[in-house]
Amino acid sequence: MQQEHLSKQLDLLALLHDVSNNHQGASIVLNQMIAGAYGQSLEEIRPFLISLQELNERVVSLIQSRKTTFFEVNPMTVTQFDMLAFLQKTYCLFNPIAQYHSLKLHYETQTLYKHGTQVRADGVSIDRMICNILTNAIKYTSRGEIFLRLLHQCDDLIIEIEDTGIGIAAEQISNIFLPLWQSPNSSNRVGMGLGLYIALSVAYAHGLDIKVNSTVGQGTKFTIIFPYKDDGIYGLDGRMLPKSQKVQDALPI
Repeated sequence: MQQEHLSKQLDLLALLHDVSNNHQGASIVLNQMIAGAYGQSLEEIRPFLISLQELNERVVSLIQSRKTTFFEVNPMTVTQFDMLAFLQKTYCLFNPIAQYHSLKLHYETQTLYKHGTQVRADGVSIDRMICNILTNAIKYTSRGEIFLRLLHQCDDLIIEIEDTGIGIAAEQISNIFLPLWQSPNSSNRVGMGLGLYIALSVAYAHGLDIKVNSTVGQGTKFTIIFPYKDDGIYGLDGRMLPKSQKVQDALPI
């Protein structure tokens, strides 16, 4: 009973966390538009209006997805989509936010993907996973660059998110995915300590791997691995993963 209560509390906190992040992102873009940072004509500001529209749609999708916890896959929301185009939209969404923080965001791709870039997954959850890692990259990078990459390695499809931020000490790596955990270096940064927990839980539910490489003072790289499937579509296959009865199942402890 206590485990179920904890699960419901974390699920609600995770929803509030992601809705808040979207609201903050929309506020940044809107305030910059009002200040004329993106131009005055409709054609100049159109890409940013589209970003605002997509932020609003993401919030609606998040609220609608509340019917299922983020660490469980809802078969009704699983679709097939092109990850290349999916990340392009993510880049367009986060680019003005990175610019606001005086950061340069790059989206790097390859010219050839041996098995294509089709993914079968819960798009809302995958979006939450990627956006939370990107949000953290921006939060913990005071200057420099952030890289969003889609790569093909050893038959697997790889998403990399790398920053030039403050980095994570080796002894803290095992803690960063714990719910409500805050880094000792985050005293001046507002947050709930849920972003990476959400990211790991989504990855766990989809059978993905997340790896972290970090050097203090130089930056951090998150690597999300979509293992190759025989049908040529990455992500979930026809067999849904069993629902976890323990939140801790997704944690590296």
